[in-house]
This record gives sequence, C-alpha cells and structure tokens, in this order.
Amino acid sequence: MPPSPLRTLASRLFAAAALLLPLVAAQTACNGHEEFCSRSYSNVSIIGAHNSYGVRAGSIAANQNYTVETQLDDGIRLLQVQGHMNGDELHLCHTLCLLLDGGTFTSYLSTVKSWLDSNPNEVVTILMVNSEGISPTVWAQSYKDSGLDSYAYTPSSTPVAYSAWPTYQELIDAGTRVVSFLAQNADTSSVPYLLDEFTNVWETPYGQTDNSFPCTVDRVTGSSDNKMYLVNHYLDVNQTILGTTVPVPATSSLEETNAVNGTGSLGAQAETCLAQHGYYPTFTLVDYYDVGNGSVFEYAAKLNGVAYTPVEIGNGSSSSSASSGSSSGNDSSASTDSGAAGLSAQAGLAAVGALGALFAAWAS
Repeated sequence: MPPSPLRTLASRLFAAAALLLPLVAAQTACNGHEEFCSRSYSNVSIIGAHNSYGVRAGSIAANQNYTVETQLDDGIRLLQVQGHMNGDELHLCHTLCLLLDGGTFTSYLSTVKSWLDSNPNEVVTILMVNSEGISPTVWAQSYKDSGLDSYAYTPSSTPVAYSAWPTYQELIDAGTRVVSFLAQNADTSSVPYLLDEFTNVWETPYGQTDNSFPCTVDRVTGSSDNKMYLVNHYLDVNQTILGTTVPVPATSSLEETNAVNGTGSLGAQAETCLAQHGYYPTFTLVDYYDVGNGSVFEYAAKLNGVAYTPVEIGNGSSSSSASSGSSSGNDSSASTDSGAAGLSAQAGLAAVGALGALFAAWAS
C-alpha cells in the first residue's frame, strides 16, 4: 500500500528539519560556541595575534606566518596592530616602516570587514598601538573608508568596568561586533568607538626574554580593579646586530611558549594570573599562533571551560616560516604577503645598525 499523502508530507518535513538543524546550531553559536552567547564580552578569553599584519619572509620584524584573513579563519579574535604615518597615509609598521610595511590600515580593515560580512556571529577586537600619538580621527578615517565603522561598538559611557560589558549575543544582535582600543591618544569625545585601552584594560609586562612570564600589572591608567586584562605571552631573544641589541621573537622556543601546559607555557602564565588576580585574562597575545598546531586555541577553550575541537591551522601556505627548529623565524624562500613591501633580511639588518638608538623604545 503506498504511503498516505499525510505521511509523505510528514516525512518530507522531518527531512527538511534534519537539514536545518546544523544551520540553526551554527546561528546560535557566538564566536563558535553556544556557551559564549550569554557571557559578557569581558568573560570570554580570546587569542590575539601580536603584530597581526607582521607577515614577511626574511624580515626581523615579522611576528606571524599567516595573513589576517587566515588568522580570523583559524580562530584569532584579537588583532593587534601598530600604526605609523608613511607620507600622508596611515600604515601598519613594526616600529619603522623601513623595516616592515604591512600596507595601509584602510586596506587591512577592508579585509576584516569582508570577513565579518561573511561571518555574522563573530565578534572581533582590534587593538591599535599608537606610539606616534596619531590623532584618533586619522585612525577613524580608515574605519570609515573601509566601512568597518558600521560594525564598531560604542559604549554608553567610558571606561567600561569588567562587570558592565554587554554579552556576545547583545553585540551580535546590535550589529556592533568590533570592539576597538587605541593604546595612546584616544579621545572618545571625537571618536566614541575608539576606546582608550588602559582605562579599560591593563597589561602584563611585554618584551620578555625570560619564560617565567609574570602576571604583574605593567600598564594601566588608574586602578587595575574591575578591569579586563591582557597577557603578553610572546618570548623575545636579544640579538646584537652591528653593535645594536634588539629583541626578536624567540622562535626556537615557540613550541614551549605556545603550549597549553608546562614551563613557560600559556597555561602556566594563566594559572599564575588566576592565583594573583582571581580571574583569567580576557586577551592573550602571542607570536606565530600556528606553531603548536592549535595549542593556543586549546588553551583558550580550557580557560573558557568549553570543548576544544582540533582543526587544521593555516591555509597550506605561509608568508614566512617560524618552526620550533628555526633560530631566526624567517624563511627567505617563502612567498611574501601581497600588497606590502618589506626589506630583505640583509637590508633590515643594515637599517637596524643605522637606526639602533630608536630600538631602545621598541614598541610592544
């Protein structure tokens, strides 16, 4: 006997529901986890890429292997950048554009905007180092030109206490999925969405050459109480070049530095911070996040108390090379990132020798 029309309809409805279930599940996840939706922004620990634009084969100023789009695909949710004026344009450069020029900030933000357009349940943080004291209106012009200002979160008042941040779901529902901090010279009266970092966030010491990674309060405006904090968990090694000592990433130690547990690991520093301050960091900044094949994201999942699902890290090609067996972190045979010009290792070393005095103030 053939099935009745009613039974056939019911069967089709069940089949359609089965197809929709994964989509519904994806839509209820915030930054990949349903558990995050009801949590405040401050109460989710995320991984940040130190000098996220710093992708350059053969450059002593590189800090990452993959471009920003791949970083976001892999799970990086804090993008740290450093801005300098190059002519009349704001560029992303590590201390000096002569050493590594990551292109214009507008171009960089355009990539972030496109990624957010395609990933509507993701919240991203941008941290801008502004050691030159560039006007916040200049930074904001890049937000406007790229269209990213349409995603910018503006709080009702500043600073925002740790306990007062909106939930991830509230940020997503409001379409304000980009939280932006300017480390120096912020002025929320002129650009309300470029928040002053150190009245909202405190940091641990940076530029560490010892893997003890303390959790002391290093930079803050006012009290560190009731604030989010960022741990600078990247290890440097001092190299003397033409009589000048400069810090560069300690790439030979990356497997240990980016590990979940063990001496000098991410987990060890987080537990130190928990013991001293009573809560885990909101932000953890790392070099070469891909070294460890996902260990930095496993660490974040552990802090957040959610399941970690291993995924392939990277896109199969990198613009520089920093493996545990590399002492320099730079592979001159690798391809370069498109749209930006960097010096070769040899030219970079010469520049360091000529401009050694400037490196005493090497920015984080």
